[in-house]
Amino acid sequence: MEFGGIPVYIFLLSVSIPLVFGNLQAPALNPSLLTQSKNLADCQACKLFVESFKKGLERTARGKYEGGDAAWEEEKLKKSYKRSEMRLIDIQEGVCKEEKTHSVQCHHMAEKAEEFIEEWWSQDPDESADLYTYICIDKMRVCCPVHHYGKDCAPCPGDHANICNGNGKCRGDGTRKGNGTCLCDPGYTGENCDHCSTGYYLSYKDDNKMLCSLCHRSCLGGCRQGTQKDCVACKTGYTFDTEEGCLDVNECDDINKCSKNQFCVNSLGSYACMSCDKSCDSCHGDGPDMCRKCAKGYSKKGEFCIADREDEDQSEKLTTTRYMTYVGLLIATGILLPKSTTLGSIVGFMVLSYIVGAEYYCMINGHEGLVNLKDYDLSQLFRT
Repeated sequence: MEFGGIPVYIFLLSVSIPLVFGNLQAPALNPSLLTQSKNLADCQACKLFVESFKKGLERTARGKYEGGDAAWEEEKLKKSYKRSEMRLIDIQEGVCKEEKTHSVQCHHMAEKAEEFIEEWWSQDPDESADLYTYICIDKMRVCCPVHHYGKDCAPCPGDHANICNGNGKCRGDGTRKGNGTCLCDPGYTGENCDHCSTGYYLSYKDDNKMLCSLCHRSCLGGCRQGTQKDCVACKTGYTFDTEEGCLDVNECDDINKCSKNQFCVNSLGSYACMSCDKSCDSCHGDGPDMCRKCAKGYSKKGEFCIADREDEDQSEKLTTTRYMTYVGLLIATGILLPKSTTLGSIVGFMVLSYIVGAEYYCMINGHEGLVNLKDYDLSQLFRT
């Protein structure tokens, strides 16, 4: 058994020996050795190699010897290089190097094809000739011509101008594999892909083509046409209506469809249960404004469930700001009063009125004030 072309026992020794000697570091492994790419079939690998070889032909087409002393000398050198062993070596050295995913298989195929490439090169063929046919079909015999299949490259059955009625492909087409039967495209079935699959209906047909289209998403077991009225039967999540056909069932009409701390979201043919916001103890939608009842530690403030601590913190901030405003106004009044008794008195009265009015407003809205103004007759206070 081998690992990446290396016998397993050698690979294991190369990893384990350094680990036995504690002062040595384990070798870093190439991740590509551990992740094997999906193998290509022989025909696909041969195509990959041929395409790489053709790129090499294009890369070396201008010749290796440029800049001669005269135009005739340069042309002569190019002609000699065109069919030289040196050019072939240049091409082969670069073959498969641009391939990343399947480079191992490409190189493996290049080794197998080396003898045939040299034969082709020695014949001095036209470079535009089909190298793929020469190498992959005629010599290596891993591929077949188009619309042929199997080890003997038998022709695919039916009209080669319209294989499988244009709705599929011949199994093994172009390879030495397969059995030549039709592999139908989605939506088509039958020996020649000339019928619509279950879940599809015939939407177009003429002498040369037929088109099968998908039934409405609510249909079960087929349909006559493409609307919800044309279903043979309805899928789970839909109900049949004599006028409208298959209609969506709103599972969310059942209030017990989801658990206590979830809400129901309806969709065509189905539904989903989503978690309520953390501030809710049962809800009818997403968010703190969709609670039927607030969770422990939350209280209703308008349409929202707000954390009690958060509400208290906000209230404390507003109270502190209010008191600081009062202090500022009183200090301003105290500064103004010695300079102008009349003006100071007027400003002082306005400041007092503002403070009393603000505290009264806070009191009637449930906020804590400096004093409980309910104990005072405000009209009597201002008369004095």
